[in-house]
Amino acid sequence: MKISLALVAATSLAALAAPAFAQDDVGFPGAVILCRQAVPSRTLLSIETRVRNGILVYEGDLYNATATLKSTPRLNAQTGAVIRIDNDTAAADETAEAQAILARLAEAELDFADAIGFANGNSGQFDVERVKFEIEAGILAFRVEYSDGAMYDIDAATGGVIPHHGPDDDMETTLPTTAVLPAIAASETTAGAAWTTIGLETEAEKGGSFVEVLMLNRKTGMLGLATVVGAEVSNFVEFAPAGGQVGQAARIIAALPLIALDASGAVAAAEAAYPGAGINEVELEVETEATGTTVSWKISLITADLIELDYFVDATAPAGGGFRFATAPVNYASGDLNRDGRIDSSDLGQLLSAWGIVNPLLDLDNSGLVDSGDLGVILSGWSQN
Repeated sequence: MKISLALVAATSLAALAAPAFAQDDVGFPGAVILCRQAVPSRTLLSIETRVRNGILVYEGDLYNATATLKSTPRLNAQTGAVIRIDNDTAAADETAEAQAILARLAEAELDFADAIGFANGNSGQFDVERVKFEIEAGILAFRVEYSDGAMYDIDAATGGVIPHHGPDDDMETTLPTTAVLPAIAASETTAGAAWTTIGLETEAEKGGSFVEVLMLNRKTGMLGLATVVGAEVSNFVEFAPAGGQVGQAARIIAALPLIALDASGAVAAAEAAYPGAGINEVELEVETEATGTTVSWKISLITADLIELDYFVDATAPAGGGFRFATAPVNYASGDLNRDGRIDSSDLGQLLSAWGIVNPLLDLDNSGLVDSGDLGVILSGWSQN
């Protein structure tokens, strides 16, 4: 379990006195440590503030390994002193929920204090009332609740806010799998056997929605972008990789022998996990580390319940096998070409590497060429994101 030792030890005295909490209050970070110290044999899954007998207290819920038993220490919020510890048998529904969370805790890279920091940063609020582990749309998350009823679900691995949309929200363009799968098939038929799909994005214009399918020629290393309306390819542009695309294409070509699940299979896996979801983007990701090479499909989608997430599927395992997990999405600004969260000289270098040529992935203003219009997009967002 990653959070039990390293992150607890990293909670400093400065964090305990952070301005997010009252000066005469031990604060949530301090209360988390004290609850764990009060019942060291159990795992903390929830902590909240309450008023008991006129005294503000912190109450934590800690479970044994099977989540059948629960301990609830009550702490004086001002002094941190343990007032009492209740030990109970967990209800059946409570046990089932806690067991599911305990089975996923190894995924957590954050602790309670981190989650509060991310939630406060996004909400601008500091009056936290409760923080608890949740599994939201397949994502292990912290739910941070405020006194006014507002709630933020924070991805326990990345710190990202899981977006919950309303029906009238301005959301990313999505299409159902019944539209995406035919677009992939049409692109591959039009391009020919040497080409393989490595990504796609759904788009919308006044005339309607369409799919842009990114393809890679396994023999030449060239890239291709097919525009598909319905099940018909209306345009196909072949172009040479530039900038970071060169390395990306080379990594994918090297990983092709490992791939057992194609783009259509990945989209079908996302549909099976989230029936009725709308697909926004699909991307084949190849990451090489000291431990080996990971090849996965990232499917950006919005569920039928209007929750936005990124669903990852192991590309090296046939349909139904391999790892699958979801994370909160990271939405990058248009000029952030290398997706590092900033628009800076690195992105400018990417743009200049394709200056004056056809490269749809770097043609930010869709003029047909990489030129001054795209430079303007880069400069307008320079280091603002």
